[in-house]
Amino acid sequence: MPGGVDGQLANTLPLPAPLLPVTATVGGIPATVYYAGAAPTEVAGVMQVDLLIPSGVQTGSKVPVAIQVGTATSGAGVWIAVAGN
Repeated sequence: MPGGVDGQLANTLPLPAPLLPVTATVGGIPATVYYAGAAPTEVAGVMQVDLLIPSGVQTGSKVPVAIQVGTATSGAGVWIAVAGN
């Protein structure tokens, strides 16, 4: 897939995607990543990650989320609210 171009919008297919594997955890539990790549109509460098909240994650307003691309991991302080069924 082609790389993004600084300042250009991601609006042509195929959308740029990371070269390294993308993984995620929610509440410390591995999550299934369905998509990781350019965020459509956003500028190059913005990455969208679509994932499935794994079963067993505790509900609450501050559930930690970590995204890893290759060996680089997102910083601490990324949270998501998870509502109960």
